[in-house]
Amino acid sequence: MCGIAGWVRKGGLRDGDAERVERMAEIIRHRGPDDSGVCRGGSYAFAHRRLSIIDLEGGHQPMANEDGDVWLVYNGEIYNFQELRDELVAQGHAFRTRCDTEVIIHLYEQHGDACVTRLNGMFAFAIFDERRERLLLARDRAGIKPLYYSFDGGSLGFASEAKALVGTAPAGSVRPDPRSIMDFFSLSLVQEGRTAFEGVSELRPAHTLVWDLEGRPAASRYWRPSYADKTALTGEELNGAVAALLDDAVRSHLVSDVPVGTYLSGGLDSSLVSAMARPYLPGGLNTFSAGFVGSEKVDEREYAREVAAAIGSIHHEVEVGPDDFLANLKKIIWHMDEPTLSPGVYPYYFLCGLVADSVKVVLGGQGSDELFGGYPRYRMALLEEEMKRSLKGGRLLGLVTATGEYRRRYGLGGLKNELLRLGASDERRIYEIVSGFHPRLLGRLFSDRLRREADGYDPMATFVASLEGCDSDNLIDRMLYNDFHNMLASILRTEDRMSMAHSIESRVPFLDYRLVELAASIPPSAKVSGDEPKLVLKRVAAGLVPERIITRRKQGFSAPIDSWFMGALGGEVETYLLGPESLSGGYFSRGFSERLLRRSREKRKDIWRVWSMVTFETWLRMYFGV
Repeated sequence: MCGIAGWVRKGGLRDGDAERVERMAEIIRHRGPDDSGVCRGGSYAFAHRRLSIIDLEGGHQPMANEDGDVWLVYNGEIYNFQELRDELVAQGHAFRTRCDTEVIIHLYEQHGDACVTRLNGMFAFAIFDERRERLLLARDRAGIKPLYYSFDGGSLGFASEAKALVGTAPAGSVRPDPRSIMDFFSLSLVQEGRTAFEGVSELRPAHTLVWDLEGRPAASRYWRPSYADKTALTGEELNGAVAALLDDAVRSHLVSDVPVGTYLSGGLDSSLVSAMARPYLPGGLNTFSAGFVGSEKVDEREYAREVAAAIGSIHHEVEVGPDDFLANLKKIIWHMDEPTLSPGVYPYYFLCGLVADSVKVVLGGQGSDELFGGYPRYRMALLEEEMKRSLKGGRLLGLVTATGEYRRRYGLGGLKNELLRLGASDERRIYEIVSGFHPRLLGRLFSDRLRREADGYDPMATFVASLEGCDSDNLIDRMLYNDFHNMLASILRTEDRMSMAHSIESRVPFLDYRLVELAASIPPSAKVSGDEPKLVLKRVAAGLVPERIITRRKQGFSAPIDSWFMGALGGEVETYLLGPESLSGGYFSRGFSERLLRRSREKRKDIWRVWSMVTFETWLRMYFGV
C-alpha cells in the first residue's frame, strides 16, 4: 500500500506549494517506507510514499505516460491488472513495467474517466492531464482506500490521510466541524463526505472528482449495486455462485511478490477466508489473532486455534492488556485521524504490529456482515416487523410472544425504545437501531455552544436522505444498503489506518465488487431468517470450516473496556474527561457526562458511550491541544 499527496493551483503553483506537498508525504511516510518520489508541473505537484508489494524493482511513482503529459499517483492494488494489461497491449499500448500502476495510466489514455469502471481492486488515485489542464481523483467502489481533499476556491490539495492536509495548514486555520461531531456521536460515522476537520472532505466511495482549474470541482458516482434486481439462483446454485466468486476473490488477493497471511479471529468470516487461502499457499499460511490478558469473555483465541489446527496454518497470537492505555490510545487516534466508536481498534493496533513481524500483506474478513446479514440488528428488525404485523392484524398472542422475545434479547430499555418507534418510518427505525447515542440522549449530551455552532443540523435528516439511493423497499435490503454505503466506512477506516500504522497492506476479498453485486441481488430471506444470520455464507463454509465455528453466535472483534474501565482505569478516565485539562467539556453537558460516568461505574452500562467520549477527548488533545 502507499501514501499519496498533491497540490493543484489555478494560475500556476506558488512558492511553498511544492514544499508543502513534500511535507504532506513525510507526515504519512508510514504508509510507504520503501520508496518516495515527487514530480512538479506548472499547475501541480505530486508526491508518493511506496510500500512495495508487486514489481519491487519497478513501479516508482509519480509515474507518467510515454509522452510525459499524464501523471499519476496511486494507492492500492488492482487485482485484474494482468487481464487489463493484455487487453491494452493488444490495443497498441507499450509497457515499461509489470506493475498495476502503469495499467491505470494506459487505461486512462484509452477510456478517459471511465477507466475506473474497468478496475477490480482497492484504489485511490490522482491523475493530472497536462494537455487538458485537468485533475482527476478517483476512489474504489467500497471505499477500501482513503482519499481526502480540501478546496479553497483557487487551489485543491489531496492526500491519503486527513492529517497530511491538517498538519501542513496554517496554524489555527483548521477547527473541529460541529456537524461532524454530532454525526459521530449519533452514528459513529461522518456523513456527506465531511470529516471531523472543518474544510477537509473525503472523496466518497465509488466516486470520481474532476477539476478543470475553473469553477468548483465536480464529484460524481460511477457505481452503485442494485438491491431491487434479485437473482434467479436458489439453493445449491446460489451457494455455488457465492463460493466460486469468493474463492476467486481470495485467489486474486493473494497475488504478491512479498509474503502473505490472514487475520484469524475465530469468527466465520476470517476463518472462511483463511480456509480458502490455504490451498493457494503450498509453502504454508501464516494466521494471526489477538487475545487479552486475563480471562476476558471477548477473547476468541480458542476458536482461532481450532481453525488454525483444522487448516494447518502457522498461527501467531498477541495478548493485549490495559497497561499504558492512554499513551497507546494517543498513537491510535493520531493514525485514525478521527475519534472512533469501536473499541476493537485498540487490539487491532497490536494485531497489526504482530502481522508486521512476519508478513507484509494480510487478508481479512471485513465486509461480510454488511453483505450477508451478519449483525444482530437484522434479527432485531425482523422481530420488530413481526410485532408490527401482529399489532396491525390484531393478533394478540403473536404480539405478546414477539414482545416477550424482544425483551428477553434486548432488555426492558430496548423494548421501550422499540415500542416508541413501532409506528415510525423504516428510515427512522433504521437510524435508531444503528445509532450510538439514542436521539433522546443526543440532545442531552451536547452543550449549548455546540448546538449553536451546528446551526440546527439534524443527523437523522441527512441519514434519511442517504437511504434514497436504495432501489428496494424491503426493510432488510435497506438496512444492508445503509451498512454497506454508510456504516462500513468506519470499519474500513480502522482496517486501513491500523495496517498502515505498521506499514502492512490489508486486503478484503469479501469486497470484490462482483461479490458485492451478487450479495445485493440475494433475497433477504436467503441471508437472514428468524434467529439465523448469514444463511448462504454458512452453507458455503460447510466442509471448509469447523462446524463449531459455523454455528457459534457472532461475537465481534472488540476489547474488554468494561472490565478495564471498571478497574484501575476508571479513575483515570474520569479525570481525563472531567479534569481541568479536558478539552471536550466545551462540547458536552457536564451534568450529563457526570451521570454517564456514574452509570458506567455503578451499573456497567453506557461503557461504549464513555469510550467514544474518551476517543473524542484524545482526538481534541492530539490535533487541537496547545
